[in-house]
Amino acid sequence: MSEAPVTAAEPQVAARSWRQQMRLPYVLLLAPPALTLALALLLFAGANALPQRVALHLGTGGTPDVYGAAQDLLFLPFGGLLIWLVNSALGLLLNAVARLRPAAMALWIGSAVVQLLLAAASARLLLAG
Repeated sequence: MSEAPVTAAEPQVAARSWRQQMRLPYVLLLAPPALTLALALLLFAGANALPQRVALHLGTGGTPDVYGAAQDLLFLPFGGLLIWLVNSALGLLLNAVARLRPAAMALWIGSAVVQLLLAAASARLLLAG
């Protein structure tokens, strides 16, 4: 049996599909540091308006149980940045060397989730402060 002739549109559709698949990893790699920067700026701007001692930890009842300097809240974005660096490096390694794209995507998604959780925790601590 003869194969159907390849039309000019088929390579364009394949190229478009490949480009769409490649956009998501770039978003997942670039969104966490952008969130980290926004969180750091928010905390830096908000730290001046806070009292000298703020809540750094909330107990089970939602009441503050550990207090510290307002500048200590700036450690949250740096911890998130460290997690992003490790997850990004491992994800790039898994994607490039082992061809384990689902595992790499899980690491990249995890980095974005960590940044969102850190932002929520920071907002909660700022409001409780």
